[in-house]
Amino acid sequence: MKSHYWHTGSGGILPATGRKERAGPATQHRMALMTLVSGIGLASLLAILIGWSMLSITSDFRSTAMLKARNHEVIATLNRLQTHLTEAEKGERGYIVGSEIAVTAYLRAVEEARWTTDLIHALASSDPIQKEKAAKLEKLVDAKLDTLHFLVTVRESGSMQSAQLLMSADQDNLETERINAVLKEMESRENMLLNEALRVRDKAQGKLWGMLVLVTFFLFAGAVWQYRRVRRIVEQAARSQDEMRHLANHDALTGLANRRLLQDRLEVQIDHAAREGQSLAVMYMDLDGFKKVNDTIGHDVGDVLLQHVARRLKAAVRASDTVARIGGDEFIVVVPELHEAGTAAQIANTLVEAISKPYSINGATVKVSASIGISLYPHCGTNPGELMHVADQALNQAKNSGKNQYRFAMNPDGGEKGRVTATVEEADVHLNSSAS
Repeated sequence: MKSHYWHTGSGGILPATGRKERAGPATQHRMALMTLVSGIGLASLLAILIGWSMLSITSDFRSTAMLKARNHEVIATLNRLQTHLTEAEKGERGYIVGSEIAVTAYLRAVEEARWTTDLIHALASSDPIQKEKAAKLEKLVDAKLDTLHFLVTVRESGSMQSAQLLMSADQDNLETERINAVLKEMESRENMLLNEALRVRDKAQGKLWGMLVLVTFFLFAGAVWQYRRVRRIVEQAARSQDEMRHLANHDALTGLANRRLLQDRLEVQIDHAAREGQSLAVMYMDLDGFKKVNDTIGHDVGDVLLQHVARRLKAAVRASDTVARIGGDEFIVVVPELHEAGTAAQIANTLVEAISKPYSINGATVKVSASIGISLYPHCGTNPGELMHVADQALNQAKNSGKNQYRFAMNPDGGEKGRVTATVEEADVHLNSSAS
């Protein structure tokens, strides 16, 4: 450890030992305590300023919210009044021209109009100008309803012809225009009051934010910005690494393992099988009829079909098995820890059946099938390249034999590597002979 020296007042140099060395942590503790106290003090000041501002803006917000709610209710009530008056006028005219059932609609509309008028008067009572306009509106509505009631009374007395003669469209239009003019004035007044309240709220909110920005800028902005910036960079770097790692090892369309990851996993599983004296199967799969789907329905549907196929493959195999897409409509399934060819045959048969079931894509029913070539380690090869090459040969034989099936590739003693057989028993014989 290097020695530290301090300059004394006389210019001598002394080692910083004992009490001097112990003064460092104490000083740091005092500085931390002062920082904490000052931080609490500034935070308290900030809280007081925020609390004071929040009381003011909360009051403005509350009053604005109440006014806004009342504004909507007043405007809606004004519209309802127009509707009720129109219904009352229609009911009155229908009754006068001879429709007895129209009187029910008329009476109901009159009752609703009077109740709505009273509600408008109550809602507008907080503003003197609106209160005055509401009183004027009430008089106009009463006059309108009195006119309608007079004609209804004449009709009820049995003088239908007299009521029809007294009915005047011009008078009705004039009364309606006067009422609509007052309603329009009241609606305009409500909107003006609401706009004034919103301006007050916005002004108070602006003051609050200005104060918060000023205080926060000097106290926390730099530290928070640096912290968030560094954290964001770290998180983005981590996400980018994960995405790059995933994209480097997985197929972008289906999310399955790609050729690179398949190669790595297959090498690991071959090493494990060699140590444990086990076998494994490599299944080379190709979709029958996929080109027709692309040519007739479109490549977009073809891409969706590949995604559906990938999901079915993942669902049909064991958790320890590897499913990879190596390009186009070609897939590889690796089945490790294999003890008999019958297991591989069972999995291959399951895959063929799963893939051959119809697919529903964008409202269309799509059908494809699968042909599979199967190679076995160590009988057909001892490295990934050999196993996939032999499985590819078996795949060609499966397609040439009618498709929608699987074929094993065997390498009998003294025979040609990659000879194809469809007999599971023969595959078991060679599998067992290789294991022994």
